[in-house]
Amino acid sequence: MIQIRFQNFLDMLTPIIFIYIILSLGWKTFRFFNVEILLGIVLIISMLHFFILFDKNLEKGYKSMIFLSFLILILSLIFSSLKIFLFYYHENITSDIKIYILISLILYVLIRVTYFMRIVYVKIHNPVFIFITSFVFLSFLGSILLMLPASTVKKISFIDALFTSTSAVCVTGLVVLDTAKDFTYLGKIFILILIELGGLGILTITSFFSYFFRDGFSFKEAIFISNFLNTKTTNNVLSLAVKVVMFTLTVELIGTLLIYFSIKEKNTIESDNLLFFSVFHSISAFCNSGFSTLSQGLYSQSVRFNYLFQLIIAFLLILGGIGFNILFNFFAYIWLTIKKYFLKIFKDEDIRCPVHIVTLNTKIVILTTFFLLFFGTVFYYISEYHYSLSEHSSFHGKWIVSFFSSATSRTAGFHVLNMNTFTPITIFLTIFLMWIGASPASTGGGIKTSTFALALMNIISLSRGKNRLEIQRKEISSESIRLSFSIIMLSIIVIYISILIIIFLDPKEDILSISFEVFSAFSTAGLSLGITSNLSNGSKLILILLMLLGRIGIFNVMIGLLKKNKIGSHHYYRFPKGNILIN
Repeated sequence: MIQIRFQNFLDMLTPIIFIYIILSLGWKTFRFFNVEILLGIVLIISMLHFFILFDKNLEKGYKSMIFLSFLILILSLIFSSLKIFLFYYHENITSDIKIYILISLILYVLIRVTYFMRIVYVKIHNPVFIFITSFVFLSFLGSILLMLPASTVKKISFIDALFTSTSAVCVTGLVVLDTAKDFTYLGKIFILILIELGGLGILTITSFFSYFFRDGFSFKEAIFISNFLNTKTTNNVLSLAVKVVMFTLTVELIGTLLIYFSIKEKNTIESDNLLFFSVFHSISAFCNSGFSTLSQGLYSQSVRFNYLFQLIIAFLLILGGIGFNILFNFFAYIWLTIKKYFLKIFKDEDIRCPVHIVTLNTKIVILTTFFLLFFGTVFYYISEYHYSLSEHSSFHGKWIVSFFSSATSRTAGFHVLNMNTFTPITIFLTIFLMWIGASPASTGGGIKTSTFALALMNIISLSRGKNRLEIQRKEISSESIRLSFSIIMLSIIVIYISILIIIFLDPKEDILSISFEVFSAFSTAGLSLGITSNLSNGSKLILILLMLLGRIGIFNVMIGLLKKNKIGSHHYYRFPKGNILIN
């Protein structure tokens, strides 16, 4: 009985805590928003969670949520106590503890909101609708957090906060504010959290927690997760979600260490904390967001000629943009190959690998990615040799920068070249690469590499007089072909309409710069020719909508709006075929 009262009290306490966080970040000088009060709140909530855990009648899912909340709160208490004990009472230490406690409370609120969302999307029968609303919800929540006085150096407008939040959630990288100068340390942490949540998705993260605490989920939730991770089956989808989260965290950790050691000896980074710089850019690179804590991005003098750093970022971009399914399939092939030769050499055993372990999808994506990277690198090297590449004197430096530019054009908003000196042909190539984008089930945007490859191969197949598309002794389904052409057509329509609207709203801006901006927003690439902050609020709203459409997928939005969940009557009949004159 007591535990039930505690549960009801915690349910009522959650919105109060959220309001308290907002007020404490807004009015830092108020006496009720000091470290002692914050520590007291966390201690009381932790004790309530501890007592609730002993209730044997608790629902399994609710108990998992309570345990996770308790773990986060108690860790923040332990960390704060150690900091106070080791460094005693100091103003800087106090401000650090306040930030850590506030972050733990924000995570606590997010966990409870996530649990509530799981209840909601089990009752809603449209997985695409849930997918869309999760990104919209995160964007608006992020804008509220970024508008707080503690998050910014000076007051910012709601449109600028929403633009920054959406750009982070949709892992785009387009900015209307200087991330380095306009946001405080706390504001940058909020941006980083939004990037991670947007890159992985709320559904993937909730699935990870469900697995970790042995909560499990329903068949309907499995359909939702398989929809987000772009898998055709619900088998082992929970373990796939866990693999995605664990792989992401592992790669980001390795990336952080590599970045840290690549910049440590240089000691020229415009940052007080090299570790935070490394963490921020590792997460930003793998999630293909393009955000940087440097005012000029990676074009800053401190990293512009650090070619090792650029290679690390480039490979993180490629890993994040190639797709989780592709990576797992490719790594499985490598592991089985190594295992096969190891057993053959050292144990004189011969094992047979499964037939066709590397799927056709993996082959198409990897080959398309390779050719786009190779073609883009060569093209950047030739077209910019006497222009933006001229400041790089070494031969290897020019090639590394060209490779980096080719990788970042399709997926992220990082740039190490002066884009204002780009030749028109380079700008058009960059637009083309941005439009293609990354691969399916990745953190990148665009129409996707497989879509482009299928459409191109279908054109070649039709030109040869074939009435079906065959690749490596396999016939590609007509559904995949129709979907690829639908995505291409929808992207062109949306981009064209957006360019027209922005030209109408901002007639003074150059049409090429506007087109570049629109393609970048829709493809969540994040590159810009420098007009983003000069656009009107109406144009910024158009770009915000484009970023959401690009991250969610324009076709997913169409499905969410038009598709009916009941089985359509068209499955039970077929009309006679009619031919239409095309060419």
